Amino acid sequence: MFTYKRRIHFYETDAMGIVHHSHYIKILEEARVAWLRQFSSEEDKKLLGETNYPVLHCEVTYKNPLEFDQEVSVTVDAHQKGARLVFDYIMSTKSFDKPVAFGKTIHVAFDMKSRRPTKLPQKVLDFLAGRG
Repeated sequence: MFTYKRRIHFYETDAMGIVHHSHYIKILEEARVAWLRQFSSEEDKKLLGETNYPVLHCEVTYKNPLEFDQEVSVTVDAHQKGARLVFDYIMSTKSFDKPVAFGKTIHVAFDMKSRRPTKLPQKVLDFLAGRG
């Protein structure tokens, strides 16, 4: 598991003073990119440069609203499902004793040179299996 933290910006709120629903997906993407930064060696960067992970599916279940200047924590858990990479997210704040939202994104490994889907790289599989 990996946790990403950041504060809610004013521009993310709507006329009711809460975060507009579309911004939750952006926050999930920020958390996913932060998770990918764990692959930090030059070899890893080369590997990630050749393989991209486009989103096939995205969902968010909203439980409680987020408000301006709240610190939100996003717990990210990634696992393999066949040829796909699945990320599960739990968004929470100190203001609520329960999660504010749950999310899921499903991705496919995509070779940037051939422009075709490909297998998940072994380095990613090893990392997911706890060997990375």
